[in-house]
Amino acid sequence: MNPMRCATAIVGMGRAMAWKTDPEPKTPLLLAAVAARQAMATAGIRRDQVGALFTGRTPQSYMVLQYNQALLNELKIGPMFSSEVSSHGGGSLGAIQLAATALNAGVIDYALCVTNEASGIWMDQVGSNAAWEGDLQFEAPYGPSTPSIYAQTFCRYMHEYGVTPEQAAQVAVENRRWALHHPHAAMRNKGPITVEDVLASRMIATPLRMLDCAVWYPGGIATAVVLTRADIATARHAEQTWIAGFGQCNTHEWVGERMGGWGYAPFEDGPDLIQTGAGVAAKQAYAMSGLAPKDMDLAETSAPFSYANLMMLEEMGFCPRGEGGRFVADGGIAYEGGLPFNTNGGYLSFGQVAQGLYNLKELVDQLHGRAEGKPVPGAAAGIVHMHGGPLACHSVVILTKERLT
Repeated sequence: MNPMRCATAIVGMGRAMAWKTDPEPKTPLLLAAVAARQAMATAGIRRDQVGALFTGRTPQSYMVLQYNQALLNELKIGPMFSSEVSSHGGGSLGAIQLAATALNAGVIDYALCVTNEASGIWMDQVGSNAAWEGDLQFEAPYGPSTPSIYAQTFCRYMHEYGVTPEQAAQVAVENRRWALHHPHAAMRNKGPITVEDVLASRMIATPLRMLDCAVWYPGGIATAVVLTRADIATARHAEQTWIAGFGQCNTHEWVGERMGGWGYAPFEDGPDLIQTGAGVAAKQAYAMSGLAPKDMDLAETSAPFSYANLMMLEEMGFCPRGEGGRFVADGGIAYEGGLPFNTNGGYLSFGQVAQGLYNLKELVDQLHGRAEGKPVPGAAAGIVHMHGGPLACHSVVILTKERLT
């Protein structure tokens, strides 16, 4: 058995939210501080017990050097370890993995991980995001949009496997059905959609249409978690959520650099736009946990486009490579009877906040029977995937309600 399986537990969580319509706009730093204090309070720990602070990368809407230092200053903590984890959006779950490693080295007792963004309040996300995801020399000068960067992968995916826009659109339909029941989903009040609605929405970047694309969250979200070792979790804390397995794989920064030929997964043989590090990360997580896709009661991903959700279902092992479209078309993630997938609505309908552990919080809440939206009854294990960049950085964590022995 892998010694890291269920060696770490989440024992406290916190969240702070803000909206563009608030009379007093809130900064990402304020939201992060509030969420962190909530997490520490629910864990019942003092400031001087925090041995490590890991944040996601600096929020786009609060650009400071050493964002982690700004946050520890707000919290008045003095951890042994403190760092930003800057592998795009994948760094959110990457922070969990660093915390677990530090905890089980025995040098600290508690770690605090915080991720947040409030771009929806402070900046033009559409106009700025592509500048972060395009090569400054070879891509950005041509003015790409973020959808146009991802659309290249969708074109190749359809060419390789015969995936259709109709199949991808079904993901948007199912995600919207979950979002209609979630009180904080950006599209909660927009009503259900059909495949025909998706295909009739305006073209953004061929073949991606508007309803194939993630909606930017109209505000800000900060999420914080407190983690500790198994012995402390069972001795001192009434509720635990166990880190059964985790994995991570980062492959590139710019789309034009996906050259491959490295001799190992995911690029054994040459350039490949449609195999990502998510599959590698998921295999690592399953191997650590001793579990398999069939053991997962629900799955969450941060894939920001409809087709990318199909790819992530494949990468997480719920269907063979190239079968994501058929899997979904055959009811694989049907709201009634399929795999509960993106149970808060996902990036397509809950909304995208580029730095976020809120998908992890959704999974924790589902496992403990306190889902804010539609519950998944009896959920005991689930998988969450976070991605960043143009399918560049991938982190996967498997959680269980009970400790696996």
